[in-house]
Amino acid sequence: MLTALAGAALAVLAREGEPDEAGWRHRSETGDGQAFDIRCDGPDLPSAIPAETVVSSEIPKDPKWRGTHRLTVAPPLIALDLCWNPGEPLRIMTFSRGDWEAALLAMAGRAEGGGPA
Repeated sequence: MLTALAGAALAVLAREGEPDEAGWRHRSETGDGQAFDIRCDGPDLPSAIPAETVVSSEIPKDPKWRGTHRLTVAPPLIALDLCWNPGEPLRIMTFSRGDWEAALLAMAGRAEGGGPA
């Protein structure tokens, strides 16, 4: 499901995102009027996230690690936060399940719950 959500966020940014000094952003509102922000910071807008995920026990071994790409979805608080460098495994910083998932998939034009997991 994480791959589908990240793909949906990147698709929305590719279609409706606006570039800024750090990357790309898109802001809309939830049905109850709350901000729904999608951001991807980095030198380019990728079409997908890395397929491999870093093992959580490896993260503390490199405390100075920095990713070139960061994808966040905040409906309105950050529910998805992913970081990576091209050619390296993905780091999942935050992932909280919720109604925002269906809203994001709908924004990307996918049927609710559809798309690859």
